[in-house]
Order: sequence, then C-alpha cells, then structure tokens
Amino acid sequence: MRLVASCILILIVISFAGALSTVRTPAAKSPSNDPSYVLVGGQNGTWFSSDQDPRLDKIDLGNYSKNSLSPVSGDGTVWSGGWNGSQWLISGWGTDQGLNGSDPYIFLYNGQKQVIGGSLSLYPAETTWLGGDVFAASSGGRYWLLCGLGSGNLTTYGTGNHMSLAVFDGSTFTDLSPRVPHQNDEILYANAWNGQYWLVGGGYGGDGILFTYDGRNIVDLTQRIGEAVPGFASVQAIAWNGLYWLIGGYGFLAAYDGHEFTDLTSGLDSILGPDIACCSSVNAIAWNGYQWMLGGGTPVAQVGYSRAWLVNYADNQFTDLTSNLSNSNSYSGGSSILSIGAIGSSWIIGGYFGSQGWLFVDNNGAFTNLSRLVSDFTYVDWIGTTALNNASSTPYYHGYHGPTQPQTATVVWAKDRLVSAASPY
Repeated sequence: MRLVASCILILIVISFAGALSTVRTPAAKSPSNDPSYVLVGGQNGTWFSSDQDPRLDKIDLGNYSKNSLSPVSGDGTVWSGGWNGSQWLISGWGTDQGLNGSDPYIFLYNGQKQVIGGSLSLYPAETTWLGGDVFAASSGGRYWLLCGLGSGNLTTYGTGNHMSLAVFDGSTFTDLSPRVPHQNDEILYANAWNGQYWLVGGGYGGDGILFTYDGRNIVDLTQRIGEAVPGFASVQAIAWNGLYWLIGGYGFLAAYDGHEFTDLTSGLDSILGPDIACCSSVNAIAWNGYQWMLGGGTPVAQVGYSRAWLVNYADNQFTDLTSNLSNSNSYSGGSSILSIGAIGSSWIIGGYFGSQGWLFVDNNGAFTNLSRLVSDFTYVDWIGTTALNNASSTPYYHGYHGPTQPQTATVVWAKDRLVSAASPY
C-alpha cells in the first residue's frame, strides 16, 4: 500500500471477488492437522556441485526420533513440498529413473509410504524443465502449483535456464512456463495459495517478479509492487494469513491485501540493524494463526557471507529472536534461515551454519536446538508441516474462481503499519 505522508489513518474499503476466506479469524487451523511429525528436506554437499546428495527425514515431534526417506536416487536435493490434505508432493533437483520417471523428480508421500503417481512417464511433459529445479510447491486442492528453474528448450524463450511454472494433479503434469511474464534466466522461488488464487514470485538478485495465477489467468503485479516498494527485488518467500499476504525477498518485505502493497522494509531493517539489513534476504515466512515468524540471511541457493536472523511480527511490531539461534553471531562462514514451519503453537526452523544444517524448535518461546538430528545435512532447505488454514481448503479446479458475489473487507493502515483488518463475516 502507498505510504501516507502523515500519521492520519486512511480507511480503505476494498471490494474484490473472492479475495478473502469466509473464516472470521485469519488462518484458523484445519482439523486435519497432524502435529505428530514434520518433514525436513535438504541436502548434503555444496549447492550446484557434483556432490549433492538429497536428504529427507520424517521427525517425530513426540520423542524427536527420525526416519530417513529416499525421494530420489543419485545426486539431488530437496527444495520444497506441499501438503494437499492427504498427501505430500516433494521435489527439488534430481532425476527419477523409475516407471514414473521425471526430471526434476516428483515424490508423492502420504505420511506413511510413497504414493505412485498415475502417469507412466513425466519426461515428455517436463521437456522444458529437464535438468532444472522445483523450488516451491503448494496445493490449491486438486492441483499443486510447481515453480522454479527449467533448463530445457523453451521455444518461446530459447535454450538455457529460464523461469518455470506447472500444475500437477498426481497424474498429469501441465507445463505453464511459456506463460510466465518477464521470462528470463531467473528463478521462481516461491508460491502460495489463499483459497482463490496463487501468488507467485521470484527473480534473481536485484531483479524481482510477482504475479497471480487462478487456474486460468495470470496477472502480472511486478510493476505495481515495484512502484509501492522501492527496494523490490527477487522474491524468496510468500505466505498468507487469511486476510493479507507477506512477501519477502532480497532486501525487502511487503504486505499485500489483494489490492494494495505496503512497504514494511524499514521496520524490519530497524530491528536487524545495518550490518545484517545491508546484505540480507527474507527467505522464510510462516503464520501460526496468531503471529508471523520470519527468517533469513544469505539468499536461497546462494553461497555468501551473511548472518542468519529470526524475527517475530505481531501487533505491528517486530521482535528480534536471533539470539536464540546458537552461535548465530559468531562464525567464520555464512549462515541463514531458509525455512520455517508452524505447527500448533510451535515453530520448526531450518537453515544452515557454515557447512552444517541447522534445526530448531520454538515451543512458546522456549528454543531447543535439534541440529544433531540433521548432522548429515549441509543445508536444511525446507520444513514441511501438515498445517493447513481454512483459506487453503477451498476446493479448486480449472475454471473455478471462488464465490461469485463480491466480498468486502475493511483494512486500516497508518504509514507502513497495519492498524486493523476485519473480515465482513
């Protein structure tokens, strides 16, 4: 949202079809949540080198025991995954040589065992993705939306790396890469579903891209967010809380209510301090039904020297929690938070410190270092929980665009702060 020049509150009444969930409180938990485990994905070895070994562990939160899974054989990594209420889609970089082979691989898992996809072969459908990566996957009900980096020949763009987009229903893979706006040698790092449409973002370094996809139409928001957020750059993380989005990336943080953008970068920078804010990225954003948790450091899939940080955002206030990360302020190499998962009142936090994977659990402010469980990880790239909010449970299928009656929400902002947001229901 545009910043105002004074402290006078501006009341904005926003009408747009299907932009909010019908729940009265943001992101109320789904009764299908399973708080007994989390999935932790990543790799052992250096990013984009020949010694990348995929890692995927199921960790029991009752006794912190773990069961190691094999999402793909050979070299690879786990970048992301999405839960659709009954099973996971997990992916990243690597080639599946099986009957349901794909490149990049797709691993379906129901919490107990692997689920075999319905397609005999995904290789032809993934032609433009071959050799690339799935960096984000989220479910809209019947379909997962996948986004990332493709290395195959995209006829509308040419050979070489490019931004990739697709939907997958467990059987059919539909490539949408030719429709990505501002196509370039960049990456779509993040996507999330709000019950009516996906918000998708990416770029690289100082160049950012943002758009929506509702199952039929793509709406490019890149220029609009760039005008409202002067520091807009590569998008690394996106999350929805039932009323508005938080969007973070390389040196910026913004809120988006479906109509206007608000620049929150200065508030975050003031908490982090100049030494961190100068060269940091917002890599992870999560909502637990009551508050936000944000983390970052060195950008996703980049090697550099930057300090990991962790911040809580609630009641328009940022609270620095970085001191709870062991050794976060004393190291000889880079560190970063790459993923955060919410499960009940707890947070599961993953990343890396030097050449060692990091894993923490925050139970109502009490931090426990669980990095011993990921001693064979160089990076913890992804935390997966089965927590779904009611906004994510809206049935989705091609051509569905939510309620046909316009819905109105009242959102009050003062400068760069959200004062109140009330659902009309």
